[in-house]
Amino acid sequence: MDGSKEVPKTKTVYVDIGHCTSGEKNPLGVGGSDRGFQGPGYTECDINQAVGRKLMKELDTMGFYVVPTWNPDKPPAPVPKADDLQRRIDTVNRDVAKYGDDSIYISVHHDSDKTGRGGQCVYFDATRPNDARKLAETIQKSAWQTREHDKSPLCILPDTATGKGYLDGLRKTNSIGILVEGANVLNSRDRALMPMSEFQDKEAKALAQGIWNYFKLKPGVERPYSSAIRQRFGL
Repeated sequence: MDGSKEVPKTKTVYVDIGHCTSGEKNPLGVGGSDRGFQGPGYTECDINQAVGRKLMKELDTMGFYVVPTWNPDKPPAPVPKADDLQRRIDTVNRDVAKYGDDSIYISVHHDSDKTGRGGQCVYFDATRPNDARKLAETIQKSAWQTREHDKSPLCILPDTATGKGYLDGLRKTNSIGILVEGANVLNSRDRALMPMSEFQDKEAKALAQGIWNYFKLKPGVERPYSSAIRQRFGL
């Protein structure tokens, strides 16, 4: 390999921190903007940001190229919810069109599921079931191995199982994607754990390891360079 050439990081992960940036009133009635559910002393936005930041740091350390759909250090001006979602989608699609690297999209959320079911649930794009379900399964297996759980079956669902019947963020991005509901505020155990930094660390590490496993990379041996970059630089 020519040492004078800079080899870019090329397996890209688009990280979407759910809620926080819409100026539209939250449908759950929390405040004047969409911050997701209200927990005891925290909102979903707070937890999403905490886990999202930790996840991006983990992925960057692993060598992935990380692109957030919005910068939590410099949040964009609030806009209506539909416009907010579209600008997130546009961020992903512009980058995919420009670089065309191996990429995935992960939207980080936490749930308020009235069933009280605890643990993590992952939704995938039902219109792209092969790759998207594979990503969801890999993420869930990693979570099962590294996080606390109640031994219930792995929760992996198509986006058709949501109340709306589909998730625009998954279907309109030009990257294989999943939406992760990391824990459920209406489950007493999850509700107590969510604001804890140690729990957030475990969640972020499990997600990052699941992404690494999805790309079938070998710890300590492989770096997440795409096949095109490997060929170009003789890796």
